[in-house]
Amino acid sequence: MKNPFAIVLLILLVVLAGCGKQATQPQSSAPAAPAAAEAQPQTAADTPAKPETPATQRAKVAIYFADNNLLELTKEEQEISYTDDVDKYKQVIQLLEKPAVKEHEALWHNFAYHSVAFANGTLTIDASGKNQYNLGSTGEGMAIDALQQTLFQFPEVKEIVILVDGQKADSLAGHVDISQPLTRS
Repeated sequence: MKNPFAIVLLILLVVLAGCGKQATQPQSSAPAAPAAAEAQPQTAADTPAKPETPATQRAKVAIYFADNNLLELTKEEQEISYTDDVDKYKQVIQLLEKPAVKEHEALWHNFAYHSVAFANGTLTIDASGKNQYNLGSTGEGMAIDALQQTLFQFPEVKEIVILVDGQKADSLAGHVDISQPLTRS
């Protein structure tokens, strides 16, 4: 034996290690229960508060489309679910592409936008410059009217500003002036 002190230290470590394992083992010979079964039910006082999520609201809204002859606007009632005003406006803008009645024509096909914001009565839509509008002057006028009638149903919306890629634009397709805010008639 080279070092009796090292041997005693090694035996002591083995004994201590064995004692540590016994302390974590269950005392009975019954099989251990799964960890989930050992968890105690929590009460509301024990449960940490979760951040509140906005309540979902439902509403029937009017969406405007062209008739099948593209001569006049026609109204459809559709239902939306939303969490706040901006979400409500986004839902309505998306529905401008989706008539529920097959005889109605959407004037906002594949409309893409960067953002929708609302502050102090002004609804701002930042449209993508990649949108394709093949409507002609009459169709573009109807599309703008459909957007206005659809969004002005909400009394808090006093004006609509349409930007293109974050910048003021003269028009969407070269026919209807959108350089100034669209206001209620």
